[in-house]
Amino acid sequence: MVKFIIIGFFLILNGCSSLKKDAVDCPKVIAPKKAAEVIVKSENKLPVYIGFRGIKTYCTKDDDNIEMEISVNVRAIRKGTKIEDFVPVNISIVSTDLNNKEYERDKYSYSQFLLKGSKIVDRTTILDIKIPNGGQVYLGLR
Repeated sequence: MVKFIIIGFFLILNGCSSLKKDAVDCPKVIAPKKAAEVIVKSENKLPVYIGFRGIKTYCTKDDDNIEMEISVNVRAIRKGTKIEDFVPVNISIVSTDLNNKEYERDKYSYSQFLLKGSKIVDRTTILDIKIPNGGQVYLGLR
């Protein structure tokens, strides 16, 4: 009976280790200048600069695709800091194949809080997307 428990335990451990995906090199991520920085109106109708302040990627192999987890730091900068405010942030991410045809698209929207007295506010957002082998990723704000 003990042998069956030990064998079952090793089978479970062996099965769990096969769930781990292998890390691979990430495809190119492109953030065109016009889509990487925008001026938007806050909830109080004040202009706020929104721009990417850095990205980090982690990729794994998933059958014929690459699965990318991308961490995007979005920075909001404003002049008027006398009131609390909210600014809308819309992030779009698109993967393309070798022929630059759209493969997968995702978007994420949120309202970034701007605390009274703070001129610069950073927020990190994590997105996931699948990319075909040889493809690339486009990232933008709107």
